[in-house]
This record gives sequence, structure tokens and C-alpha cells, in this order.
Amino acid sequence: MVAKVKHMQAAQVSPQLIEKYGLAGPRYTSYPSALHFADDFQETQFLQDLKSQQEPISVYIHLPFCRTMCWFCGCNKIVTRKQDKADRYLDYLAKEMLLWRAQLTDVKVGQVHFGGGTPNFFNVQQIDRLNALLRCYLPLTPEVQISVELSPDVLTEDQVWAFSRLGAKRASIGIQDTSPMVQEAVNRPQPMHCNVDAVRWLRAAGFTSINVDLIYGLPHQDRASFRQTIQDVLALEPDRFALFNYAHVPWLKPTQKVFASDIFPNPMDKLEIFQDSRETLEAAGYTFIGLDHFAQHDDELAKAWNNGKLQRDFQGYSVTESAAILGIGLSSVSQSPKAYRQNFKQLEDYEAALDAGQLPLAKGLALTEDDGIRRTVINRLMCQLKLDFANLSDELGIDFADYFKTSLVDMQELVTDGFVAMTDTGLVVTKMGRFFLRNIAMQFDAYRERQVGRCSQTL
Repeated sequence: MVAKVKHMQAAQVSPQLIEKYGLAGPRYTSYPSALHFADDFQETQFLQDLKSQQEPISVYIHLPFCRTMCWFCGCNKIVTRKQDKADRYLDYLAKEMLLWRAQLTDVKVGQVHFGGGTPNFFNVQQIDRLNALLRCYLPLTPEVQISVELSPDVLTEDQVWAFSRLGAKRASIGIQDTSPMVQEAVNRPQPMHCNVDAVRWLRAAGFTSINVDLIYGLPHQDRASFRQTIQDVLALEPDRFALFNYAHVPWLKPTQKVFASDIFPNPMDKLEIFQDSRETLEAAGYTFIGLDHFAQHDDELAKAWNNGKLQRDFQGYSVTESAAILGIGLSSVSQSPKAYRQNFKQLEDYEAALDAGQLPLAKGLALTEDDGIRRTVINRLMCQLKLDFANLSDELGIDFADYFKTSLVDMQELVTDGFVAMTDTGLVVTKMGRFFLRNIAMQFDAYRERQVGRCSQTL
């Protein structure tokens, strides 16, 4: 059973604690993070893992094109208005899928997720072609679950029905903020009627789950404006919310340099924005899940959270544990029990590899035994907010207290500051510690000293 973590009062968190723990750190959708992938990686381990899977795997397909640049965005994308670029990209997706089909002779695909970029950059004919490629080259199970990320500002009803024909029943729509001032600042104009239309079309087309992505910490946001955003989006009655902390990493994403430093809410304001949102969403019948997700009480994500079955991977929180995720397309990341691999990020490199008849591998990482142990511990913490030392000792074949004795000594400072409580069986994240979950997970990260200055701020 997941440890029940009750309401956290923002007032309990002092400015001193905000300053102390406002560090750079990973989001822990993977461990080790992609910062540690190396270009000398040999993908033998990943291919062995992939071929040995007895249960259906998940597939992520990256569709990188966007019509305009959103200044806040940290995704790998190609900004263009040339629709024929999508046709050429589909040609290369077909080449990559064909190569992977040879590796998937005894493997089935149970989940497919389309991300971006903007998947609905692709027009109806291109989406229908994508459907044909998917069913021609990938060994889908009859009950395959298909989901897609959509941008309401450029979405049409015909595109929704095209994705429905493809088999998608789950959609995640990017709203981020409904304030015109914030939208103008981040170069993402999106009138509310676009969001209303998107949800109406999705429901009519038979989509059974709709998630809304919001971002707090954007320029010109304040508590009042974001309360209005939450109310606007609640009126859409989505099944889930993802409430992401804006990742300001201008050294990685130069477009973020357009922002003046004095237009962002400060860390205490961000905490209060998040807490206001949490209170409103919980009062509206949503369960607060993990680090930053919310789901209606009867949603399978909420049930997985309450039953201690929640999972976390590159795609965020999920209810299904896939031992292997195969990434297809530009910059896509794959993971298996013992390895990560990533495709090329530059389109010319991606195409050149496929033209040579090679999988477009750019870099990766073979996990050590220690990596695997720490990945399990960090994932458990991010998904359950507690660690049972005896159970983990049995599961991992270690003496937990001895193996992590240095981490547990360092953890005492977080205990003193009220973020973690030690129990008879292990440790549990407190109600105040929930906001500092990434900081707590960092105590078990063997790479944390090497990541200083390379990640976004945790707060």
C-alpha cells in the first residue's frame, strides 16, 4: 500500500529551505539519466534484452515537427512549415521499422505512444500512412494500447478521426497555461476554444482517456493567473493532469535565452502555485500521484498509485510495467532491463545511418549491477514515496542498510529538515517532503556530483 501523504502547507517551507534545496537534479524518468549515455556504446546488450522479452514491449515513436517554436520547450523538434518534410520522414520511419522487424521475430508490441514535436503536424493522409506502416512492420497484439500527444492550437477534427482510425484511444493535450499574457511570452498563442474543440472531438471519436499537460514556473505566471488556468481546464473534465515544473536550461535549449530573468515566479511563488493547484484538483476529485500527476479517483493511474503498482519510465508515470521500451524515430530513447540506447538527434545523421542500412544508434549505456539496484530504489521512491529496507534487501539480494549506508547518513539532514521520516521498516516521504522528492531521490544517485550544473532546478 502506498504511504498516504496528506496536505502540505506551503507556509511550512521556509525561504532558507528553498535556497538550500534549490539544486540542479534529474527528474528520474530514468536512472542513470540520459546525461550519462556514451557514444562508444555497443547495443548488443539491448538487442539481447529485447529478443528475450516474454511479455509485450512498448514502442515510442517520435514525430519531431512543429510549425512554430515555443520558447519554453525542451523537446527535440524541427520547426518548419514545409508539409512534405513529414512525407520524407515517414520514408525513413519505414526504413527503421523494417530493420527493427528483423529483431522482433518473437516479440509482441502491447503499447505504442506517439510523441513530439507535434504529432498533429502530420496531415490526415500522412497519419493514415503512419497507420499502415505501424501495422505492416510492428508485431502488434490484438489489444494494443495506442496513445498520442496533441497540440490543440493546430489540431483539426479530421486529424482526430485519423488518429482514431490508427487505433489511438488515449490522448495527452498540451495546454501549459490559458493566460494570454503567458502564452504571448512563450510564443504559444492558444485560445481556450481550441482546447474545448480538441476535447469535444476526442470524446466524439471514442478516446477513453484525456490527459492535460500544464507547466508552472513560466514567465508572468502568478497565483491568481494560474488559479484561473486550473479552473479553465477543470471545465474540460480531463481524466488526468500532468503539472510540470518548467525546466529552465538555456545552456541546452538556447531559445530559452529570450526570457529576461526577472519575469519568472520565484521558487516560493512556484511552490504556492503548485500547492494552490493541488488543493483545487484534489477538491475536484483528483488523486495526487507521485511527483506531478493527478488522476480522477476511478482512473487506472489512481488505482495503480493506491495499490502500489505505479511505474515510471521515459514516458512518465504509467500503470504498465514494460521491461523494454523501443524508441523509433529521431532522438528516441529505448530502455531494457540492462541498457539504454538513443537514436541520433540530428536529422541528417539519422537519415545517413538508415541509408547505410544501419539502425540509427547515437549513444547509450550498459547498466552495471549497481545501476540496476539504484534504478529500482529510485523508481520505488518516486512511485511509492517510501522504501521498505527488508523487502528491498530480499528483492535485490543486498543488505540495504549496509549497501546504502552513506546515502542513509546523508539522508539524516533531510530527516532533520522534515522531508523524510525513518520508520521501523525503512523510510517514508513526509507531507512537506513531497515537494522535494527529486532531492530525496538524489541521495541514492551515484552520479549526482557529475550532474551539477547540467540539469534543471528541482524547485
